[in-house]
Amino acid sequence: MFIKTFRTSKAELLIILIGLLCFIATLWYIISSASAGARSTSSSPSVPSDHFLTNARTADDRVKFLSQFGWEVDADPLDVREVTIPAQFDEVYEDYNAIQKTLGFDLERYKGCSVKKYNYAVTNYPDGVRNVTATILIAGGRVIGGHIAAEGERKLLHSFRLGTDGEDSGQSTSESQ
Repeated sequence: MFIKTFRTSKAELLIILIGLLCFIATLWYIISSASAGARSTSSSPSVPSDHFLTNARTADDRVKFLSQFGWEVDADPLDVREVTIPAQFDEVYEDYNAIQKTLGFDLERYKGCSVKKYNYAVTNYPDGVRNVTATILIAGGRVIGGHIAAEGERKLLHSFRLGTDGEDSGQSTSESQ
């Protein structure tokens, strides 16, 4: 019978343990990133069906996202904050989610989740409507929803897509005061 023994110091054992933990953490990160990417690129209803860009990791990405709908915005957001999508939708949020669905977004899967909300000043809204903002909701570096809105003389709220008559091609709550 042949027996081999190894002697290691506590420092060597600690280094081996730290290395093993780093390896496991890296493996976990790779696996979780791959599964998150698969969820965000799946054919679920929250992925826009129009195949427009939804990457929003940088300020340039967010401006490009809005520009693909024809919106020109100031590069610096008016406001950035963390918001929580309600866990239960009331009638107002159901109506808001219906607007999101016109572009293939769906906030249902984000109920109860915290997301980033960016507000930008729109500089090229037709018919001289003023105080127009573009709001983008972002989770995991991707746009998950948002809207175009205005307050003041002419209130409006619609999806990112604008129809030829100045109203949203989906649902709109535009009204004059």
